[in-house]
Amino acid sequence: MVLNPNEYFQKLIVELAIEYDNQLTKFVCKMPATYPYTLTAPNLVELDLGLSCDIDYNLPTIFPQSLQRINLSLDDVQFSWDMFRIGKESKAIVFDSLVDLSITDTIQDLDAGNVMHANDFDLAFPKLERLHLENTSLTRKDAQAMMGHGLKRFSYVGSIITASQLCKQPLRTLDTLNLVWVEEEYPEETDDFIPLANEIFNKTDGIEHVRCEIRAADYDRDMVGIDWPYLTHLSMDFIMPFKELLRMLPKVPNLVCLDMTIGYCSNSEFAETIELLTNIKQHYPEPSSSKITTLSIAVDHDEVCEQSSCQKSFNKAIENLKWYWPQLKNIDSMSMLFTF
Repeated sequence: MVLNPNEYFQKLIVELAIEYDNQLTKFVCKMPATYPYTLTAPNLVELDLGLSCDIDYNLPTIFPQSLQRINLSLDDVQFSWDMFRIGKESKAIVFDSLVDLSITDTIQDLDAGNVMHANDFDLAFPKLERLHLENTSLTRKDAQAMMGHGLKRFSYVGSIITASQLCKQPLRTLDTLNLVWVEEEYPEETDDFIPLANEIFNKTDGIEHVRCEIRAADYDRDMVGIDWPYLTHLSMDFIMPFKELLRMLPKVPNLVCLDMTIGYCSNSEFAETIELLTNIKQHYPEPSSSKITTLSIAVDHDEVCEQSSCQKSFNKAIENLKWYWPQLKNIDSMSMLFTF
C-alpha cells in the first residue's frame, strides 16, 4: 500500500497516539484523521483538534476529567460532545479541570443547524475561566453550563444576534468581555447591530475590561445612536469623520482605549479636520470629561496628497487632543493609510 504524504502523517499520528495513549498530556492534530478504536488519553491536559466536513473520520473518545485546555477548530462540520462521553449510559459530561475553552467554526449560516449540542446529556464546567467562541452557536442549556460559575473572560467573534443571545446569561463573574462583529460576514445584521450592542453593553456594569471591535468596510449607520456606558475599549475598522467621533464619545463615558480610522473624500475636508484639531480650544472651550488614555488613529485619504506633509500636519494637530482629553497619554498616528 502506498500512502500520499497526508495519509502517511495521519496514520503516523494515530499510531503514535494509540501507542502512547496513557502517557499523552498534550495532543495537537489539525489535519483530519480516522481513529480505528478508542483513544482515551486519561492523562491528557491539552487538546487542540481540527475537524473538517470534507473527510469521513471517527473522532477519538477522550476522558474529560484531566483536560485543562481545549481548542477546537471546526471546518463547516456538525459537532457533538459525544467524543468526551465515556460510557454512553452517563447522563452528564463533567470537565472537572477545564479552565480554557476555545471553539472556532468557519460556517457562516448559523441558521443551518450548526449548533454545538449535548444531545440528551448535560455538560458541566465547574472550573472554566476563559471561553472563546467564533461563529459558534450554543443551546441555551450549554450556554448556561459554560457561562455560569466562575467564568472570568468571554470572547465572541461572529453574529451580533448570537452574541446577544449568549449575553442573556448572567455576566456578573466576568472581568473581561470582548465582542467582535464583522459586517462583511453578517451584512443582514447591519440595522440590528447598534440596538443589540446597546442591549449587551448596558449589562456590563462591574466588568473591568469591556471591548468591542467593529470590522466594517462601508458601515454607514450613525454611531451617535450607541449607548455603551461601561465600554472601556473600542476598535472601529471603518471610516468615520472626526466630527462624528466627537459627537459619539459622550455615549461611551468610560472609554480608555480607542482604535479607529478616519477618512475624507477631499483635501478640503482633510484641511477642515486639521483646522478643528489645531483650534480645538475655540471649538470646545472646556476640556472633555473623556477618560481616554490611549488613541490609535489612521487616516484614509483618497485624493493625491504629499504623504509626509499630510502626516506631519496631522500628527502636529492631533497632539491638541491632549488638552481636550486631559487623560490622553499615548497617541499612535504613524500608521497612516493613504489611498491615491
